[in-house]
Amino acid sequence: MRNELSAKFDQVVRGRNLIILAVSDVVLFLIANVAYGGGNQHGLRNNVSNVTWALFLIGFFLLILFGIVYLAQVIRQRVKHTRNI
Repeated sequence: MRNELSAKFDQVVRGRNLIILAVSDVVLFLIANVAYGGGNQHGLRNNVSNVTWALFLIGFFLLILFGIVYLAQVIRQRVKHTRNI
């Protein structure tokens, strides 16, 4: 069970997936700012801005977390590789 979870997590934390997460995070940031506009909107525009801002923040923190995990994996692989030489 643990190996299956580790394999799935390794699939999530790949360079390509991190790039996709980063691009979608930038898009959410742009949508939140465009929807916010001058800041004096109410109703649907304000709600869209708030939701996309929250999603942006969640994506940003996930990007940081997965980036750290990815760097740890790369360092671990390099250490393992140098020990085998």
